[in-house]
Amino acid sequence: MPAHFRQREGQTTVPIFKFKKSFLYTSMAILAAGGVNAQTSEAGSENTRAIEVIQVSATKRVTTIRETPLAVTAFDQNALDDNHVLQLDDLQGIVPSLHIAQNGTQNTPMVYVRGIGSSDQTESGDPAVAFHVDGIYSARSQGASALMFDLEGAEILRGPQGTLFGRNATGGVVNLHTAKPKLDYFEANAEITIGNYDRRATRAMVNLPLSETFAIRVAAAMDKSEGYVDMAPGSAMGDKYGATDLSATRISAFWQPADNFDWFLSYENFNDQGTGQIPTITGGSSRSAYIQEPGFNDFVIDSFRTRMNYNFDSGITLSYIGGYTDSSRESVWDRSWSPDKYEWGGCVECTHEATQHELQIKNEDSARLQWMVGYFYFKENNSTHFDIVHPDVDYEGGNTPNPNLWSTYRQPDRGLKSNSIYAQSTYKVTDEFRLSAGLRYTEDERWDRGGRNIMCPDVKRTENLPLNSDYVGLLDPDGLLNGLAPNKFLVQPGQCWVDTYNDTSPSWDKTTGMARLEWDFTPDVMLYASYATGFKSGTIQDGNRYTGEGPFTQADLDAIIAANNNETAGTNAYVAPEENTSIELGLKGSFLDNTLQLFAALFTTEYTDLQVTSNVLTETGADLLRKTNAGKATINGLELEAKWLVGQNGELSGSMSYLDAKYDEFFTTDSSYGADGIAFNPSAGNPALPNLLDFSGNHLVQAPEFSLSLNYAHFFELSNGATLKPKVRMSYSSEIWFDPANRGDRPEGFRGLPYAADIDRQDAYAKWDASLTYEPSEGNWSLEAFVNNITDEEIKSDQGRWNSNPVPNYMWQAPRTLGMRLKVRFD
Repeated sequence: MPAHFRQREGQTTVPIFKFKKSFLYTSMAILAAGGVNAQTSEAGSENTRAIEVIQVSATKRVTTIRETPLAVTAFDQNALDDNHVLQLDDLQGIVPSLHIAQNGTQNTPMVYVRGIGSSDQTESGDPAVAFHVDGIYSARSQGASALMFDLEGAEILRGPQGTLFGRNATGGVVNLHTAKPKLDYFEANAEITIGNYDRRATRAMVNLPLSETFAIRVAAAMDKSEGYVDMAPGSAMGDKYGATDLSATRISAFWQPADNFDWFLSYENFNDQGTGQIPTITGGSSRSAYIQEPGFNDFVIDSFRTRMNYNFDSGITLSYIGGYTDSSRESVWDRSWSPDKYEWGGCVECTHEATQHELQIKNEDSARLQWMVGYFYFKENNSTHFDIVHPDVDYEGGNTPNPNLWSTYRQPDRGLKSNSIYAQSTYKVTDEFRLSAGLRYTEDERWDRGGRNIMCPDVKRTENLPLNSDYVGLLDPDGLLNGLAPNKFLVQPGQCWVDTYNDTSPSWDKTTGMARLEWDFTPDVMLYASYATGFKSGTIQDGNRYTGEGPFTQADLDAIIAANNNETAGTNAYVAPEENTSIELGLKGSFLDNTLQLFAALFTTEYTDLQVTSNVLTETGADLLRKTNAGKATINGLELEAKWLVGQNGELSGSMSYLDAKYDEFFTTDSSYGADGIAFNPSAGNPALPNLLDFSGNHLVQAPEFSLSLNYAHFFELSNGATLKPKVRMSYSSEIWFDPANRGDRPEGFRGLPYAADIDRQDAYAKWDASLTYEPSEGNWSLEAFVNNITDEEIKSDQGRWNSNPVPNYMWQAPRTLGMRLKVRFD
């Protein structure tokens, strides 16, 4: 099976680059010259230390990270512990071009790689960075919030991975590999963490070899803390927003009855009982908010994963990778964060079920022509019911006034089925040159059956929808609406009505591919050039309304469904797929007797129909997530990663990312605050399209132009043989935009706002972390003290909305946190 471990290393049409030629040539010349200069100086080095390398499965074959011709950052469990990585969010600042924001209502991270991601975490959307655990794809990025514990490794692949990993990997891939049971020895460990904000966390693992062919492994983790957002005076009583209450347990088994067959099976349960995240309004404190509805979250994920490998005498390996995930969520969150109005929403019942089957056949790694073929099947079913209250919203134009409008969203059967086949091969032209090529064909089907957006005058109606009356019978002779009015104009007092009918069944197919050339410039330096394409499936949106005067019949419903499926007429209830092409030049080298490691990637990526998500305030007062397709976007960039063993006791590491990420062609409505009919940034409008704004040339969201991370650790040997290791890390980011509008600064008083500076961006910032670890000479334990965000910087993570009122509000990164961590090993 693919695995991570540490060991000592023995002493289609290609798009035109939009880089300036001088930048391209100069960058590659510096990289090549660096390889030559560093290589020639190795002979003079007498350092006995060597960088421990990590093996990865980014190519679905086990290779060392230096020999992997991809932009990939990888960690084993020791490295994750050393960098305090307990959740996916913790990888931000240590992986080039990776940025993670929090979604408050869905309580899940939004992952962006090289400026590509998605802020739509609902059942209708997909992430643009694919998330895999033990080869099992997670379509709902809520799975990314699971605790990262007892892992063999974590890999972050940057750039489109459309051949081996398929759909929804246009930005990249996050691969997690859980630790597998070991047959040959017993081991166990435990860890306890305490900290401010009443932080209490534990992790434990035990590996039990029960025979020469069978072993089991049990691991568990728990993490609890108070929230960061204080309750302003007058708030409702309850736990603070941002409070965490996470727990997970994993039981895995490994059976190897013969040398040519093995079987891995695991079950994992994850629970999130925290309060969820909440934005705070600008102009006040990032650490407090007026709360009228305390947060509640009950999120459970059950996952089964398995893999079987059979090795034939010919050297061919047949593998089956299967998985099943079942999740359910109930939640409540405050939507106003202010005493001026009372508004809240909640997931009454949201369930998700996913099944994956994959068959993979490949020949042995040592073959001159390596090949791999596979079949992938994925299906998910979602059932969603969530409600939002809109007090003091009168649905103008309706038959009756509704001063306390409630919207309820019912999607009883929304799902996806995906089938794909793929093939990839690598040919060793010589000992120094290798050529690789691959193709993947994907067919996707999506559906929404019976989905309805329903408006009600009060919450009681949402819980008791049927209204049996003669009037209803006359309007609904075919019994299609279960007592609902077919639209707002046919409402009787106290009756709910259907705002939109969301039935649709779009399908897409796409062939993606890659081509790559690798050259071993020296035995320790590899250069590569690659071309790759990616494909992100289209997504479903809310459908059309019934505009007739009744009665509502099956023919009327069929006409609405036809309109929902009509892309030509522009009435479709879905968004087109997103596609990209990427060219990448890379260098991976070990220098100075393997005490210096340098990786570099220079790339350009062109997107068509880039899916962009924003909030839309509808005429009913509902605040919905909607997607549009940005016509075109281009991302140019350079990434560097380095590690240097300084002398006999120091270690310096770091990464740098430069991104030039902009929309080339993007006309859209300014949906964030468009309900009053006034463009928030009228200067961006195109006179030829008076109802649209031109965001062409604007920066992509979550894509800072420059980011940098530097880490230094030093090992001090004490007189008693113990080791003391201080470590410090600095993370820097240039300004980050949160909205495609790129509003930026506005003068004080703009549109009546007393505070409008940096309205949709985070200014450049630097964050410092430090730790000190003590480990006895022959002990089985270690003690660490740590502090993160030492200077307690207030750093925005993402921008939220407050309905039609253009008061910006933000999600925030964690404030200063500190604590102690005790680890114990039992061998």
